[in-house]
Amino acid sequence: MTAAMIPTAVIDGTSTLARVARSVGALVAVGFLFSGFSTWAFNTGAIPLPPLAFMLVVLACAGAAVLLEPARLGGARLKAWSAASACFAMLAFLWSSGSEVALQEAQTRTLSAMLLVGFSLLMADASTRTLTRRAIAVCTLITVAINVWEITHPMTFSMALGRSASFYVNPNIAGAALVSGMLLALPVVPARLREAFVLIVGAGVFLTLSRGALLCFGIVVAVLLASRLLRVKRLSLLTGGGTLLVASVMGAMMASGELSYLSGGAERFVKQRLGIGSREELSADLSASSRSQLAMHALDLFGERPLTGFGTGATVEWNEPESTHNIYVRHVAEYGVLGALLMPGLLFLAWPRHRPRALRVYHGAAQAFVTFVALWGLFSHNVADDAFILIGLALITALPDRLDPESVP
Repeated sequence: MTAAMIPTAVIDGTSTLARVARSVGALVAVGFLFSGFSTWAFNTGAIPLPPLAFMLVVLACAGAAVLLEPARLGGARLKAWSAASACFAMLAFLWSSGSEVALQEAQTRTLSAMLLVGFSLLMADASTRTLTRRAIAVCTLITVAINVWEITHPMTFSMALGRSASFYVNPNIAGAALVSGMLLALPVVPARLREAFVLIVGAGVFLTLSRGALLCFGIVVAVLLASRLLRVKRLSLLTGGGTLLVASVMGAMMASGELSYLSGGAERFVKQRLGIGSREELSADLSASSRSQLAMHALDLFGERPLTGFGTGATVEWNEPESTHNIYVRHVAEYGVLGALLMPGLLFLAWPRHRPRALRVYHGAAQAFVTFVALWGLFSHNVADDAFILIGLALITALPDRLDPESVP
């Protein structure tokens, strides 16, 4: 080996190590964080490591990749937003109650901002993005399979009888994660299988009985159809056939007594979730009205302090049983009028800028994903903290702005 060849060999070796670090970080992020497995496993005692340990592994892999290959940074838009988000959380803590709850919220939001930067650093490599999408596809299908299995094994994972949730435990989060996984994995699903993949995920979302997730699913499917990423005729045929098959299987299971638990309170609960019960049963479902009350309370706080808000964590430690279930009103209640710009700013920065024909499927799925994040923010105040959202934002903002075959995910 000549002296002239040594630098090239060193560069190649460094690049390979950086790619390995990104791949390991991406697989840990999807397998333990995106899937919800780390939280479930720690809470049940299946593994001794808390989710924070896996987050630190991801950040360490991202840091190693940057040190080994500093030319590949990527995600400049997300870095700017993450810095702004962390600054909002820390500055607003100064005029918060200063309690342990407020401090915990400031730390959580700062960590989420760091994770978003770490995910974007991992996604700076095209091969890592492809690996991540494929891992998300597998994770999504496994979640659907567990949701189906949980029909006959109620509350094995889920905290609500009659609603599946897989490792997410919360059916609403499970539904949102499935929609997210569907959109992020769609570009690596063969074109002939996309409609079937969407319907399989749709079945998984239906089993969560999350009205917010079902609404988001319906809207993003409409966006995908408008983008011509899905074929209307094929989707309609598969939907009809799948509905008949599922109805037949469910009927047989009910007749055999496999779903006997639905004969009591669970049946009324399912009817309430789907809006098909009697007037008395529907009036007993207070979920939607309580969320409206929480949002109105948050807006009242904003009205009292429109300039600064009540500080970080104010909507967590207030005299309500839950937080806002809406990230837009949470931001204005805690951060004041400038907080209203935080989520719209993220959506604007994440929206794909260009649409080369060769990348149409990536950009179409990315547009649908940003639409989903905007909608899900109306149902969740944890949008900027959920790993399946943060990983997705890192993936879609890594899309190349110009047609570059070497950088196509």
